[in-house]
Amino acid sequence: MTGGGAPRRYFDGERPPPEPFAEHVLALWTFDVDIPDAETALHTTWPDGCVSLSIVANHGVPAAASIIGPRLRALRVPMRSGLVVRGLRLWPDTAASVLGVDPVAIRDLARPAAELLGFGALSLARAVARADNDPELDAVWEAWLAPRIAAAALPDPDVRFVVRRIIDSDGTCRLASIAREAGVSARSLDRRFAAAVGLSPSQFARVRRVRASIGAIAAGERAVSTLARQVGLEPASFAREFRSVAGLSPQSLMNELDQLEHSGRTGLSAS
Repeated sequence: MTGGGAPRRYFDGERPPPEPFAEHVLALWTFDVDIPDAETALHTTWPDGCVSLSIVANHGVPAAASIIGPRLRALRVPMRSGLVVRGLRLWPDTAASVLGVDPVAIRDLARPAAELLGFGALSLARAVARADNDPELDAVWEAWLAPRIAAAALPDPDVRFVVRRIIDSDGTCRLASIAREAGVSARSLDRRFAAAVGLSPSQFARVRRVRASIGAIAAGERAVSTLARQVGLEPASFAREFRSVAGLSPQSLMNELDQLEHSGRTGLSAS
């Protein structure tokens, strides 16, 4: 666990979902593109093992609406000043039941929301883009989510048990031990987990370890040896794993965040 305490489930800009949706939705987020006027910059979507719905708004008008599948590597997309990104992150095992989307089919992909959800996604994008504040935005999300979640099947309890254990341990738990605790064989768990999440348990654990380390770096940790110890790896193994998922070295991310802080822009975006 990062920092010796509870895992950091939420990044800057994220907030918990309304309680009725908490078993299916992991977080809501809003991210303002904070760069000088007329400039563009690369925005990073950090892997988290989840399926997300992301809507980009430009002065109250939707510019893009995408479904982002479970990823093994960071996604970087160009953003220009003045944009606002709003979205929701589903629990890793609920994409099929809430969105009707096979997470395996969209692994490592970002697809237009209308292509996967139909034209109703365009109405949702317009309503999300027009919302002036968090209460209005929450009302939009609630109206769209309520019928979907009411009709959604409950998550596979064994898969959800493993998902929670991996998230709560920041990916450091022993997968064989978890399978025994869940009362299922490792082979059965791998099959059911991959079908529900779109990643294998070991892939999901790797993503969560790196995400925990990204959160620790954002919170100020600068010792690679400490970061490695927190996720149970040797420094060399940690550095390789971090680069494979984040797309850059731990030191490079530290340098980027330090430069942002020196320029007066702080925080690590949710998506």
